[in-house]
Amino acid sequence: LDSAVRNNLAASLRVESLAVAAPREPDRVYLNLENIKSPTDAAVIYVYVNLPAGAKPEDHPESFAGAVSLFGASKSTASDGTHGGNGISESLDITRIVDALHVTDALGPELTVQFVAGSPGAMDNVTIDRVSVYRQGD
Repeated sequence: LDSAVRNNLAASLRVESLAVAAPREPDRVYLNLENIKSPTDAAVIYVYVNLPAGAKPEDHPESFAGAVSLFGASKSTASDGTHGGNGISESLDITRIVDALHVTDALGPELTVQFVAGSPGAMDNVTIDRVSVYRQGD
């Protein structure tokens, strides 16, 4: 995470920024997954942010960013299709996770993202061209 952007985000999450005298929403943070390509549509990928190393995902619901269905991915992956092989893209709101990291003083310069297959083989031959974090706010 860019240090200036991280500082602006942290400032928007501070209690005094949310005070009654100057009420406003904290910045929103999104995890964007771009150009997800898959030969199958019948799969789900679970996405976790800052899951502790070696931890079982089901033991850490606070790290769960969301589920991504690959419905439509195979058609969008076909290079001769209407989408030209670009795949699908998804955006997950991770504001809750980033806020919790901020509150516990664990919001560092990096976020780790882990993809967990919803069923055995669900991640076979799945690619994600770009994973990025976007902040929406002042």
